[in-house]
Amino acid sequence: MLAPFPETNRVKVNDSLARELLLAAEQLPLYDNKEFYSTALQKSVLDSIRSANTRAFDELVSSIKEKLSQWPYCALVNGLDFDKGNRLFVAVNRAFGELVARPYEKPRAQLVHYIQPQTDLPSAQGGRESERLHTDTADWESPVELISMICVNADAAGGGRSQILDVDTVRSEVERQLGAATLALLESQPVPWQLAPYVGGGVAWRPVLTPNSIRWRRYTINLALTSEGATLEAQMTNALDEFEQLVTNANVTAEFRMREGELLFSDNTRTIHARTQLADPANSNRLMIRSWIRTSETELPNCNSLN
Repeated sequence: MLAPFPETNRVKVNDSLARELLLAAEQLPLYDNKEFYSTALQKSVLDSIRSANTRAFDELVSSIKEKLSQWPYCALVNGLDFDKGNRLFVAVNRAFGELVARPYEKPRAQLVHYIQPQTDLPSAQGGRESERLHTDTADWESPVELISMICVNADAAGGGRSQILDVDTVRSEVERQLGAATLALLESQPVPWQLAPYVGGGVAWRPVLTPNSIRWRRYTINLALTSEGATLEAQMTNALDEFEQLVTNANVTAEFRMREGELLFSDNTRTIHARTQLADPANSNRLMIRSWIRTSETELPNCNSLN
């Protein structure tokens, strides 16, 4: 049985505001995706669109932030009309922080990133990595804080449902199924994460869990072990294996099919996410547009400067 997206974390945009914001977006020049790597341009687009109705725009952003601060640390926005040049998408995201990305390289790396089944990374464990619950940018020193995603086309066959699992549920299930000692181990003992070459490479040692955060993508740990020479004691390796099984088999907090035009924000430090399988990935029309948002004021390598 599916766990629907919680109604308490939905945000509805009224038709009048949606029209005002779309009109403001369409009055701006069209920008190439690569141009949006400029944080100054991001801010300029935000300021221009926000000025169409400053009070209502700020209320919308505040409402989304309020939803993100409460369980299950995500918000689903309905009612916005997005322009084809992604200017409104950039503006709304920039209200939360700077949009960041790996260096520009189509089709796998764009600031406004187009997610299609045909370009999904295969998983060594079968299927696609996008089908395994994970943290985005786990191969960065500090993963991005927020992810946003628009549904452009939902899979016609009904596959590709979005899945979210929150840190509170994960911690509770670890303690219940694996025991308090394993929970303490996953909190106290750092594990190696291979860092992406474009942020300098090497290994970052960080725990999987803290009292209010989660970082998880097993293949990033495995790469650090196989490619970087990092080692773990048997106790921690066993704990990671058990944790992986728990997460894989967990009842997710929410599993829902995003509809065209819906905008999802999720806290990348307090949730892990995935999508369900597609019946025919090669021919699926599913298309999502994603951004990564850095909300902190200080950050180690800024990937926007590396394109």
